[in-house]
Amino acid sequence: MERINKLLENYFKGETTLAEEAELKQYFATGTIAPEHKPYSALFQAFGQEVQQQYTTPMTIVLPKQSSGKRMWVRAVVYSGIAASLVLAVWIQRPRQEEDYAIIRGRRIDNPEYAQRYAEKKLNAVNEMLRYKLKPLMDAQALKDNLRNVDEGENDKNQIIE
Repeated sequence: MERINKLLENYFKGETTLAEEAELKQYFATGTIAPEHKPYSALFQAFGQEVQQQYTTPMTIVLPKQSSGKRMWVRAVVYSGIAASLVLAVWIQRPRQEEDYAIIRGRRIDNPEYAQRYAEKKLNAVNEMLRYKLKPLMDAQALKDNLRNVDEGENDKNQIIE
């Protein structure tokens, strides 16, 4: 009995070997159990019944998925590649537009010669308007140049006299 008490104590501490556990199961499987060990007999009989049970569905081990850093980087690279491929496909498949056209008064003009003549006409009109607006400034500049010539002439006259 001393040996069984020691084995039970080690069993509940989790320090028994498989051979010692088999010895305990065999002890409780026999009909000769000491009265102080009777409370433990139901526990070990349940273990014996478990061994005899046949399971119909396969047992699978379910562990929580752990995301590793490497797996996360691989996913990021894969998703980035997919996104880049989609952008490239959309860019390649975009509709082609004609390059030479102009919008004049809300209408699209595809004739480049007409658009160029129209632009020249408008630029000439702007040039005439600027020439008209800047005429007083040009006249003032011409007056300034004439006065400078007069001043230079007087300086030359003074130098000759001296």
